[in-house]
Amino acid sequence: MASLSTLAETIIDFARSEAKRSSNEKISQLHLLSAVRRWQEENFDTRFPGLSSRLRSALNASAGNALKVDGFEDSVLEQIETIQNPSELWDLADILSKKVPELAAEKVGEVNRATTTQSSSPLVNDVIATTSTDDPLPFSITSGLIERVATALSIPIDSMREQILCASFAVATYVLNTSPANLSEMICTAADLPFIDLSHTSEIPLLIASITESKIPEAGRLATQVAVALVETAEWAAAIDQDVTQNETDRIDELRLRFRGELGTSIDVTTEAMTRFEEKFSQLVGMQTVKAEIRKRVDYLVVNKRRAARGMKTGDHRMHSAFVGHPGTGKTTVARLYGELLNELGLLPTKTFIETDRSGLVGRYIGETEEKTSKVIESAHGGVLFIDEAYALADHYGEQKGFGEEATDCLVKKMEDKRGNLVVILAGYKQQTLEFMDINPGLKSRVPAIIDFPDYSIEELVEIAQRIVARRSLTLNSSAVASLRTTLESEAKKTGFGNARTVENILEAAERNAVTRTSALGVLATEKELRTITSEDVPTTGDLASSEQQKNTIGFL
Repeated sequence: MASLSTLAETIIDFARSEAKRSSNEKISQLHLLSAVRRWQEENFDTRFPGLSSRLRSALNASAGNALKVDGFEDSVLEQIETIQNPSELWDLADILSKKVPELAAEKVGEVNRATTTQSSSPLVNDVIATTSTDDPLPFSITSGLIERVATALSIPIDSMREQILCASFAVATYVLNTSPANLSEMICTAADLPFIDLSHTSEIPLLIASITESKIPEAGRLATQVAVALVETAEWAAAIDQDVTQNETDRIDELRLRFRGELGTSIDVTTEAMTRFEEKFSQLVGMQTVKAEIRKRVDYLVVNKRRAARGMKTGDHRMHSAFVGHPGTGKTTVARLYGELLNELGLLPTKTFIETDRSGLVGRYIGETEEKTSKVIESAHGGVLFIDEAYALADHYGEQKGFGEEATDCLVKKMEDKRGNLVVILAGYKQQTLEFMDINPGLKSRVPAIIDFPDYSIEELVEIAQRIVARRSLTLNSSAVASLRTTLESEAKKTGFGNARTVENILEAAERNAVTRTSALGVLATEKELRTITSEDVPTTGDLASSEQQKNTIGFL
């Protein structure tokens, strides 16, 4: 066996345990996927809503009678050997998640051939059938949640399991206003836990309050997790009959208010979406209003997804946006991070990011534009299509459509057809972009979010500069910082100021000047001198203008 990363070794250990639990002789891809869930249960269930129950059904259906685990099925070890980091592991899990029905059918076929029984299994049929409809959210009461609470409170797991399941039963009964005869079995099955008769439960226990008052450091976080899980259990119960009534919705709201009362000031609703957002966007300089708008948008989309999965009515959940502002304000960077975030939260199927502009969409002759635009849109399927200076497509000529307007018409139609698998982001100057959207009502109705990217302050631009030089293993001494600030203040007063792009231009010129300054010393220049940008290296506004003029005239003299 090749040398494995620590992460790969952990997953193999978990996979072997899953195979042993299913009495299978070989570790399969199903066991591998189950091991990923065991590694990060909350993250897994957020990324793959509804998959955990189907995965468990598939494993149960393919259970064998082996006494010990002895090796791997073909390709399993090969798949895990290359895993070096969490990102690669999640990519593998994404591939395997789409193959669960196929893998389940293969495993059951092997088991059935070995036992000469029928060639299909009701459990596997259920797994396959489930994939043909929208995934429901996973049942929120899980063994992982129970173990976390039990461990934190130093309570036996069996005792905590019964307390939480009883609370789930009481919540479901309250929402349904009745107690179906098989409700205990339904809850235990949905939670993938051993059967417990819960029918003796008559009232919703003060479980959340008791966790909140436990005085442990993570009390608020754990109590909130249990509260959220019980609310989602209530939603699950309401959706059992595929018909969520207004009375059931009202009772769920009553539970929300009750649980908030039990949590008091200890409420901590940090979600996976919020955590991932902070991971991606916290390193960006400034952009406070942009971050706030993106975060609100993501929260709205996640809540809509949850409501839709519960069979509830949802609002417009188009993910298309317009990013408006001056050049160099971070629109492309944020668009790329936004697409990655939507993918990681299960709102987009891929991390594909395609950047284009008018030239990438418009053809040279009649009939070419629609074909060209369609190809670009297809290349972005599953991810983000970022159209820079989108307003350049506005080219109506009297009664005749221009090629840009033809491309826009094609885009508008595809935006609606692919609304769940494509995010189109229009970018450019604010006024021109808004005027472009006003010209085409169909476009305006399909872009619910317009996010304004403000110019950076001088101090933010200086911080960006310091981060750039640090990435290049350079430094700005104090006099260089002062000169940089002076140049930026002068440049910022000009029309068409490029914000972070201007910072890049200044630093490129400064690096060239530093090389020229130290070249006279040759090999006698110290390492520190070679890596330090000084005040004399930083170009003035006049130097920048001269440099730009030289660039523009090269080749035309």
